[in-house]
Amino acid sequence: MRIGNQEVLLPATMVGNYPEPRWYRGESFARYPGLPGNLVFDSISKEALEDCIQCIARDQERAGLDLIADGRVFGGEDAYAQLLYHYMERMTGYELNGPNLPVPIYSALYAPTCVGEVRRRYPFHLDTLKALRRSTDRPIKVSYTGVGAMTAATNNTYYSDIKELGLALAKAINEDLKDLADVGVDAVQLDEFVWPYGMGDWEIECLNAAVKGVDAQIWLHVCWGNWGGTPAYLPYEGDDEDKDLGIYNLERRPEGSTETTERARSIFPKVLGADIDVLNYEVGRTGPDDLKPLADNNWDKAFVAGVIDVKSLITETADEVADRIRAVMEYVPIERLGVTTDCGLPNMPRMIAANKLRALAEGAAIVRAEHGA
Repeated sequence: MRIGNQEVLLPATMVGNYPEPRWYRGESFARYPGLPGNLVFDSISKEALEDCIQCIARDQERAGLDLIADGRVFGGEDAYAQLLYHYMERMTGYELNGPNLPVPIYSALYAPTCVGEVRRRYPFHLDTLKALRRSTDRPIKVSYTGVGAMTAATNNTYYSDIKELGLALAKAINEDLKDLADVGVDAVQLDEFVWPYGMGDWEIECLNAAVKGVDAQIWLHVCWGNWGGTPAYLPYEGDDEDKDLGIYNLERRPEGSTETTERARSIFPKVLGADIDVLNYEVGRTGPDDLKPLADNNWDKAFVAGVIDVKSLITETADEVADRIRAVMEYVPIERLGVTTDCGLPNMPRMIAANKLRALAEGAAIVRAEHGA
């Protein structure tokens, strides 16, 4: 599998948030007065952000990861509740006020209101990229909230429909991705948490608009559940019109369906039309049943499997990780396979998070050795 400018057998990396050092979390120098997200607004906050990202990068290097992730430091203390704030602060068209999302497992998400034309006003992740690039010589990956997740976290009072809002957000993201590619990012990752509940016909079009013409490897992480440990609900088998509007009944399940397989099937076959290089979702907690749709739909691109359970504080052994990787290889050949955490690690102590990353790298090393690497 390609990582940066080279082929790496069974590369290991991390998805999403990483526990910030305690000295950084909640410190006033890391927050612009009156706003909830992270902003680099003077030399002190810039130094703090760079030091924080350096700590996160070093933890990944010590663990032995091949692709170093940004750790989503930009998310603030509660990265999920503040899902859209980081971008909203840097775009036109948004106001802070608005109710939280009417979604059972994501009810902690606060949704701001779109009241005007959405345009990127300031860079989204250029400071993050520069800080990460200074912190490591290894290939790097920067994470973005996906267009589908952004639209779900928006109370739209301006655009005629959800697709029009999504395309406006996609254009803003596309501008930022191209800036990062010009500076030198190896991979960018878009995170989508609403896709397991069913996908509207507009979502792949918006994703492709966001990544069009970007000279970097494009990763797509599909999230199977929220930060509190609740698994994703199965999609509602209802009216197509409701799905296109982004309306889901998350408490209903198709009769006779199995939870894991149906949750994975909800992104197929539409995800086959996505202009991405890598698809990623969890396997560590749900098991290999979610991988059946990959084979059924002849997925021929790279797949990065989450094999570390981020909902449990118990650290896997390297042998346990190796066993999970072997189970994934029943569906994906090792030449197209990478491994990572199921999702982000923000709700566990940093020491445990670091140990889980080490188990991930050591488990991958066991399987590599079995294949002559």
